[in-house]
Amino acid sequence: RADLEAGIAQIQAHDPAFDPDLFVNEVNKAFFVIQQAWSERRPDLSRRVMAEQIWQQHRFQIEQYLSAGRRNMLDNLAIQYTYLVAANSDEHFDTITVRFFASCADYDVEVNDDGSPGKVVRGSRNVEPWTEDWAFQRSSKAVTKPEGGTLEDRCPNCGAPLDLDIAGVCSYCKVAVMSGEYDWVLSRIEQLPSWQYGQATLPG
Repeated sequence: RADLEAGIAQIQAHDPAFDPDLFVNEVNKAFFVIQQAWSERRPDLSRRVMAEQIWQQHRFQIEQYLSAGRRNMLDNLAIQYTYLVAANSDEHFDTITVRFFASCADYDVEVNDDGSPGKVVRGSRNVEPWTEDWAFQRSSKAVTKPEGGTLEDRCPNCGAPLDLDIAGVCSYCKVAVMSGEYDWVLSRIEQLPSWQYGQATLPG
């Protein structure tokens, strides 16, 4: 916990407006955007949250589902708890790792010709708990914008409503804002083994 607080202090040293509680609220929204993009097979939705490399992987996996005529369903998706587990700032990057305790049913269905979900081909309709660590990163030169950034659907460079092309370039200022140079982007997702869910302790 002391290491986490020291990391947050490192970030706030060059970005006094950074608020870890507000950051948690913002990444909770990002969590549901990405899960919606995944389940609805719409990678355009997650473009405004993910760094280039992880988004390309995300899009490729969605395209595999589309090619197979299948869809991954995440019924009754809910977050039980979210908290920061690590924070760090060096001469190049600010990095924060967030742990999500969540639950949902997780199963694949065949998609009918009319787009509706068909028969289950993998997984279960039972709701089960799971835990993931998500790492968010940005340039250590970036600071929190008063008007909000990518996680609040604002361009962190020009402040316009966030409208990105497939390359993550703002349609207003023509800057590649999903590079991490201007604001937080999701750079890594790690699913923790199921046994860790029961053993993990919450902060406090």
